[in-house]
Order: sequence, then structure tokens, then C-alpha cells
Amino acid sequence: MSRCMQKILTDILTGNHSDSLSTSEWRDVILVARANSLLPRVASILLRDKAKNFHIPSQVHAHFVASIRHETLFHNQVKNEVKFVNTKISEALNRKLIVLKGAGYVVADSCAAKGRIFSDIDLLVLKSDIPKVERALHLFGFVSDTQSEYDQKYYREWAHEIPPLRHFQRGTVLDVHHNIIPIVSGRAPDIDLFISSTRETEYGVEVLRPAAMFLHSAIHLFFSEEFTNGFRDLSDLSLLLDEIIDDDVELSYLFSLAGNTGFENELFLAFRYLERVFDRQIPAHIYRRFKQPLPKGIRLGLNDFIFGKVLAANHRLVDVTFRGLAQWLAFVRGHLLKMPFNILVKHTASKLWRSIVKSVTGDVENRHHVQRKDVKEQ
Repeated sequence: MSRCMQKILTDILTGNHSDSLSTSEWRDVILVARANSLLPRVASILLRDKAKNFHIPSQVHAHFVASIRHETLFHNQVKNEVKFVNTKISEALNRKLIVLKGAGYVVADSCAAKGRIFSDIDLLVLKSDIPKVERALHLFGFVSDTQSEYDQKYYREWAHEIPPLRHFQRGTVLDVHHNIIPIVSGRAPDIDLFISSTRETEYGVEVLRPAAMFLHSAIHLFFSEEFTNGFRDLSDLSLLLDEIIDDDVELSYLFSLAGNTGFENELFLAFRYLERVFDRQIPAHIYRRFKQPLPKGIRLGLNDFIFGKVLAANHRLVDVTFRGLAQWLAFVRGHLLKMPFNILVKHTASKLWRSIVKSVTGDVENRHHVQRKDVKEQ
């Protein structure tokens, strides 16, 4: 199967597909959508929105109904978890809790919440509130899975968040951020610019306003080094764009925020690959709003090679030549963006050494952690 399956899927996701599908095409749509964490979104578009009055075979309809039920249950759990966490840590905060990314889409009732499934809940708090928030979460059953001293150091000194916290009973994972990209990258913005770009929700927490939500999603995608869910994240951007494309106030705020935080390049990449991968039509006046020179020549060609391939739907039914090379280049690029070269070398060497030791001797760090605990108890 060629990239035509991606064309079918992107047309469904953007509401532009009107042709009937064969039995084998329906099968492939389900396989590719599921592999890219998009089956609930496809189901939501085709069943709830009744896009183009598709004729959906009964077997396919059953898959879609199950996916929507899963989405509904999952979103209700997320909302309850957000309310629970907020009540437990609100007294430790000097301002209201901000919910980011997938959970933010859900509690904001954003277009991007449609069919969105995710693995953790991302929160943003003031850096000065981190110690109190972490203590409060520990008290109510959230503990760190990160036992490695090196990883603890990495998170607390170089990253933009503390180590992920998992509830010991429910299994909910929280990522508590104090910025949106690693501090060590040298590009972490004045987070007050994002903190002041919020709106309240009915759940007692705040989310980013639509323009800031779109920019944060673009930054998160194009600062990444792994693109397993890149196609899904681009679908998020497409839906988020629907909320602001005809709103001049939000568009103006989007470009102002991107310029003030230094992320015009990430904003440009979002628009470019929404066009090139998702066939979204970006009006010419959008590009005229950029103040900095746009990428061109070799730099733009390299970006096109990398992102044109790694943002394609991730499945063997979508044939992408040199995808492996593009993924490797994206991996290197992402790490270079997140940390200076000298720290990257140290970080890579440490990870490689620990991987070698673990493969030979087992999980030494965790075993030593347990042994130290046993010694203390004795």
C-alpha cells in the first residue's frame, strides 16, 4: 500500500473526504488510525459529525462505537483526576493550576479534545511552588518511578519539570512542569508570558488560551526528538488551527507571543507541515505576519526531508522512503535543541554506559537502591 492511505486518513481528519471506501480500505484506515492513536478521532468525526454521510459497514461501525465509548470513559476519568489533583494541591499554589496538552484540550473542551487519548496529565505551576506541590502530591499517593540518581539530577537541574509522578493505586501519571522546554536548552521562555495567556475552566483550573495552546503544541512537536505520535500531534494542530484561523485577535496574539518568546520558527514549521502533510490551505496573509526571515535554501530543504517523513502516519501501510534516516536526523536535531553539545555528549555517554551495564548485570541501580534501603532499615 502506498501513501494514498495517508491521503484518505488526512482527508477524513480534515473533513474533506467524500469518496466511498472499499472493505480493504476500511480495514487499512482502522489499522493505520489505531497505530497512530487516532482511531477515536476518526470515529468521532465519522459518527458524531456524520462527515459527508459516509456509508460505514457494520463491522467498522462496531470498531468506531467501541472507540468512542473508550474516549468518553477516558475523558471523564481525566476530568475527575484533574479536579482531584487540584483540590489536593490548591493550597500549595500561589496561582491557579494550569493544565497543558492533551488534558488541557479535554478540560478546555477544545476541538483538539475530539478523540484525544494520552498517557499522562501535564500540569504547569510556578517554579517556586514546585517543592510544596511535590510534597502535597506525595502525601496523596503520587510517587516517582525514577530511581536513578542521574535521572533525578537531569530532571531537577536541566529539565523543565520534575520526574513523573504515578499514583500508587490508580496508576495516573502526572508531569509537573515549571516551563515548557528544558532550561538547559538556553531557549526556555519567560514562562510568565504563557502563564498570563490563560483562561479559566469549569473544573477550577486554567488552560492556555487558543493562540497560546496552538503555539505550545507547535513548540512541543518541533522541539521533540521522537515522532512516534507526530502524525497525531499534527492532527491536534490542525484542529487547534480551526479555532483561531478566522479570529484576528487570536492570530495577532499568536504572532505576538511567538515573537516575544522566540518561537517564530516553530510556528512557521507548524504552518508549513500542516500544508505539506495535512493538505491544509494556509492563507498567504499568515506568512506575511512573520517578522523574522523564514527558513530557505539548505535549511528549509533539510527540514522538509526530516519532517515530511517523520510526520507521516507511522505504519507499514504508509510507505515512506528513507523514513529511518529522517527519524535518526530528527533524533539528533531534537537532542541538540534541548541541550548544549557538551552536555549532550555527557548525557549520551551516561545513558549508553548505563544501558551496557544493565544489559550485562541487570537493573543495577534499582537493586542498589533496594539494598541501600535494606541497610538503613537494619
